[in-house]
Amino acid sequence: MADTTFIAVGDVMVDVTASGAGHAARIAVGAGGSAVNAAIWAAAAGAHAAVVGRVGDDLGGQALRTALEERGVRSDLTVDVDAPTGTFLLVDGEIRADRGANARFEPAHLPDRLVADAVLVSGYLPAPTVTAALARADGTWVALAPAFLDPVPPDADAILVDDGEARRLTGSAPEEAARILGRSFRLVCVTSGADGAVAVLDGRLETSRPEPVDSVGPVGAGDAFAAGFLVALAGGADLRDALEAGCRLGATVAAGVS
Repeated sequence: MADTTFIAVGDVMVDVTASGAGHAARIAVGAGGSAVNAAIWAAAAGAHAAVVGRVGDDLGGQALRTALEERGVRSDLTVDVDAPTGTFLLVDGEIRADRGANARFEPAHLPDRLVADAVLVSGYLPAPTVTAALARADGTWVALAPAFLDPVPPDADAILVDDGEARRLTGSAPEEAARILGRSFRLVCVTSGADGAVAVLDGRLETSRPEPVDSVGPVGAGDAFAAGFLVALAGGADLRDALEAGCRLGATVAAGVS
């Protein structure tokens, strides 16, 4: 995996997690967002990883650059002087998100080319930016995590969705959804949390299930899965082994390991 390259294009956020009340509350702050999470875990899997995104001209943006550097991830972040860095807030299990500069990430802010063995584009970005990123991607695997995009842009080799997204797109359970989406994409992967993942590559279906964990830190587990899965595929692993690699990384995050 040492020579495998990975680029994540997507949301760049400051993650804030809070629980409890008053002066007894517990609050944690860290680097987050789909692109940051995926790139950090791609680097942990042994890839040369980079993040392409947009931040504000503020403390959050500076802290994210430092956090990525500390994790061995290259940052290609443009600066929006009129918007703050995005913030993701999880308060006692309830999500609040201020997308900040991410919501103003336009195609003009992208590099002319996105060259890597694996390129992962997040559908949380504005739709024109997603389309432009896919068009500029040049890799063995160009994957899209569509999130709430509808319709889904067709210009990707692979599509990575969770079971809820798969049902929204196809009306079907994970295995059947993977087969349906496999008619439009060479590679489809549907994740189902602790129940593992199913993937279809060139019509061949494989499944994998992670080892059970006491899930205490589920935020980012899907991004970690995507990183492990794509890095393994780009490194030459077969579909089953790549699924297992993704499940291991996803379970690591679900277990609260950072």
